[in-house]
Amino acid sequence: MQHGEIDFRENRAGTVRVRIGGDESSASDCGDEVAELTGGFADWLAQDRGVGPHLSMSRVRSAPADGAMSGQLLEWISLTLGSGFSAAGLIYAHLNFRASLPPRRRRAARMVIERNGVRLVIEDGTEEETARLVRLLGGLPDSDGDTDGDGDTDAEGEAAGDGDGGDS
Repeated sequence: MQHGEIDFRENRAGTVRVRIGGDESSASDCGDEVAELTGGFADWLAQDRGVGPHLSMSRVRSAPADGAMSGQLLEWISLTLGSGFSAAGLIYAHLNFRASLPPRRRRAARMVIERNGVRLVIEDGTEEETARLVRLLGGLPDSDGDTDGDGDTDAEGEAAGDGDGGDS
């Protein structure tokens, strides 16, 4: 198994939500730019031969406003991860997508990943960010034995002693 690859025979990561930009939890971060970047990244992933075949993807749009016929903005990409999925491959795809953007838009193109209420922001694709993503997806425990990626609760949900500050 390659570094960052998740073995789904033993660890079912299931579905995660991903968006580009807007790392805050409020709906105000889901503006036109976030929707455009997230949609562009969804298209990028669908074409990526290293990542695309190992997941199924759906686009999650905002709820319709009062009086509107349907939701307009793309808020998240919902990814159902399959056998052979690589967390490092997802990060590499994000870095390539970000590099393809005009320089003025690159900084805002952070990848935000959410699973089971835990949110992780990928900025530069460092080894630590890759390790956090693998933990979030259930591939490796952190130093506390956690596999949720937050690093600040133990298996019983109590505060951990070292408190590394979380992921966001």
